[in-house]
Amino acid sequence: MVLTRLETKLDTVSAGIADHETRLRQQEQTALSEADIAQLRADVEALKRGRWPLPALGALTGVAALVVAAVPLVQH
Repeated sequence: MVLTRLETKLDTVSAGIADHETRLRQQEQTALSEADIAQLRADVEALKRGRWPLPALGALTGVAALVVAAVPLVQH
C-alpha cells in the first residue's frame, strides 16, 4: 500500500517534469534570435528619433497662437 502511493507520487512528479521540459523546448524554438532583437532595437531607436518631444510641440503651439492673436492687432 505504501509502495503504491509512493509509485503514484513518483509518476506524478515524472509527468510534471516531462511537461515542464516540453514547455521549455517550445519556448526555445519560438525565442527571438539575437539578430531579431538587434533589428527591433534599431526600429525602436528610429521611432524615438522621429517623434517630437512634448515641450517642443507645446512651444510651437504657443508661438502659433501668438501669431494668430497678433494678426488682428497689426491689421488695424
